[in-house]
Amino acid sequence: MASTTQTTVPATTEVIQLHATTHFPIKLTPTNFPVWRRQVHATLVGLDLLGYVDSSIMEPAKFTDSANTVANPSHFVWYRQDQTIVSALLGSCTDTIQPVISSATTARDAWQRLIASYASASRGRIISLKAKLTTDPRGSRSITAYLTDMRAIADDLALAQCPVTDEDLVVYVLTQLGEEYNSIISAVRIRETPVSWGELADSLTDHECQLKVADTQLGAKVVSTHH
Repeated sequence: MASTTQTTVPATTEVIQLHATTHFPIKLTPTNFPVWRRQVHATLVGLDLLGYVDSSIMEPAKFTDSANTVANPSHFVWYRQDQTIVSALLGSCTDTIQPVISSATTARDAWQRLIASYASASRGRIISLKAKLTTDPRGSRSITAYLTDMRAIADDLALAQCPVTDEDLVVYVLTQLGEEYNSIISAVRIRETPVSWGELADSLTDHECQLKVADTQLGAKVVSTHH
């Protein structure tokens, strides 16, 4: 956020037009606030309009005289630009979220309402995803399904601006595989270089096939013994 407080709008009288579909193509939903907020922030910075939502561009006085009879042109420009931003923010929200800011009078007001409503929910979602990543045993899932699920959780965290490194993701996967994969875990631990996600997937899939073959052979041996 900008730290320099301004008291007037920029000298230009030109109003920059914003359109939700063009400037804010990612629509805000109850679960994607962090990535949506990053999109809006970056766009407003690029257009030099962030001050309208962080209060570094203050609303000019409506009148230039003490009798409040002479309209201030700067206020007119500020108001038009501010309402253009409000419109774009409104258009970038899904139907269920639009009521949150439908009565907002300024861009700053709309921005603060959205932060108050969804920032804490986003933090809660990040905590939930992190917990799931560290307490998600493979169980009866195939290796492919398990890795797909774990990668999906990591991708969701990345979208929430809380990325997980591949090295950490590998650790989360290995610690929840089960004892039958101990040989893979040991091999990864003694490597001098970190195992890549692709290498891990190949190794685990191959090991899964070997286990299935071993189970099949054991089953056939048991059957032949009984006959």
